[in-house]
Amino acid sequence: MKNFIFNRRTLLAGTAVGSVGLLAACGRGNGGNTTSAESASALGVGEDIAKLISINPKKRDELKEGGELKLALTQLGPDFNTASQNGNTRHNNFMVSALSPITIMGLWQNDFEGKGSPNPDFCESFQEELSGGTQILNIKLNPKAKFNDGTAIDIKALQATVEILRDGLDKGLNIVDAGPHAYIDSVEENGDAFTAKVTMKQPYYPIEDIFSSGVFHPEMTDKKIFNDGFVDKIHNEWQAGPFKLDSWNSAEKVATLVRNDKWWGEKPLLERITFRQMEASAQRAAFKNGEIDAVEANTLTAYKDAEGKDGAEVRRGQRLFAGGLNMSSFRLPVEIRKAIFAAVDRDAMAKIRFNGLNWTETMPGSMMLMPFSADYKDNFGEATKDWDAGKILEEAGYKKDGDFYKKNGVNAKFAVTIFGDDPSENALAQTIVQQMKTAGIECTIDNQPDANFGKVMGNKEFDLTFSGYSVGADATVAARQYYLSANNDGKGSKEIDKLIEEMGQIQDDKERNKKCNEIEKKHMEEFAIMGTLFNGPEIYFADKKLANYGAALFGSPRLNPRQWSNIGWIKE
Repeated sequence: MKNFIFNRRTLLAGTAVGSVGLLAACGRGNGGNTTSAESASALGVGEDIAKLISINPKKRDELKEGGELKLALTQLGPDFNTASQNGNTRHNNFMVSALSPITIMGLWQNDFEGKGSPNPDFCESFQEELSGGTQILNIKLNPKAKFNDGTAIDIKALQATVEILRDGLDKGLNIVDAGPHAYIDSVEENGDAFTAKVTMKQPYYPIEDIFSSGVFHPEMTDKKIFNDGFVDKIHNEWQAGPFKLDSWNSAEKVATLVRNDKWWGEKPLLERITFRQMEASAQRAAFKNGEIDAVEANTLTAYKDAEGKDGAEVRRGQRLFAGGLNMSSFRLPVEIRKAIFAAVDRDAMAKIRFNGLNWTETMPGSMMLMPFSADYKDNFGEATKDWDAGKILEEAGYKKDGDFYKKNGVNAKFAVTIFGDDPSENALAQTIVQQMKTAGIECTIDNQPDANFGKVMGNKEFDLTFSGYSVGADATVAARQYYLSANNDGKGSKEIDKLIEEMGQIQDDKERNKKCNEIEKKHMEEFAIMGTLFNGPEIYFADKKLANYGAALFGSPRLNPRQWSNIGWIKE
């Protein structure tokens, strides 16, 4: 089952199973290939998460200059605006992060353990002060930083970003969530165009979330450009990063990136990166044939397809994913959603998902945090522990008639949408059909090709998917994005919205994350829109000579964009 993932700062869904602005340089967690392909398990609080990282770490002087990296993604485009609902999918974000980390991670970068820091390629310092109860952020931008068309990444870029994210919904821009930018009052020049004073309407924490979901070229403030201008167009001129677009073949879905001669940061080791769109099964065949250099294999089918290639090795770790029960808040009434939560046998689903992979994990209960986080709580388990599907439906006016519950002559019914051709995902779909039938709920299967994932998710053309979101090291952004009523077609409550507003003002990380858990549990109890089936492993097969690439936890090149310059090939 492929795991499509949206960025946490935007929609964050994924299935075969399917991000947030996080961050770069290798920290303590870059220890290397400490897990095996044969057996691994998720970690708990306090355990060494370095065990979940496997990237074949090498220093730059051990790697050769030049070479090409060939990768395949299940989706490229069609909308390459990663700040929009339609374009913000896991694989679009991954490709664009090599082309333009400023567009994906803004001013920030992550280390392997999830700690954020300013990315010096774009931001020299990012400091907070409180003046008379008003939070002020003093930002010093890197004066060398420019978009590829020569436009400076200065105060105007920050102002344009606020205009897009804070005001975008009111102006008809198809953004996902304003995030902390909703609380920005003003962005003013403070001495020169590269020194900004950001005044907040109210304090917001953590400050690492602010300008972490992209900083955008001023041209993107135009509604038509933002919503439609990136469809089948990558707009290299508005990007800024170590690589630039050399070519985009829209018919064959192939993007070729080469070193960016305008890049002021660390020079990439690689000369070229080629990304091509392929269905997941075709990717594994291409890897076996030497057409691509690495491939994900997070399911038994994928693992068996990819193994056995000479010169390849397995790199295995923890997938930063939570979800599996992502439901439409406007296509399914709340009683159906709650009944699904109550009726699903999560243990049985997890056994199917991890069959043959020898992966074990405690049943996860949070969309916001991984079980190894000190702030993690089993909110799903607590919210649903006393639920009974039949009772929920009967209290909503349904009556059992034959195999299914009915109301006004209509069955309690929904469709599960799956993507691609992986038998593991089809097995999950068949299993939930049977589980729901046992509970008196009719379930059908809607099978879509991988390439339709962004369209289906962005336009919300589904009842339920086995999708989810990437998971960050802090729950704040996720709590707002997932549980604010404005982000769920109005499904929510003023009480929860108020809790979310209060949550962002709590400076202490532990207390703020405690409030996030309170919000998540309450929202799951009352609205039942997103639920957790699994986290799962992250498994790559890769050429043994490929270095600094693989299962990287919070230090993946998308979240740690400076890593793109250090991926390379071991010297012969």
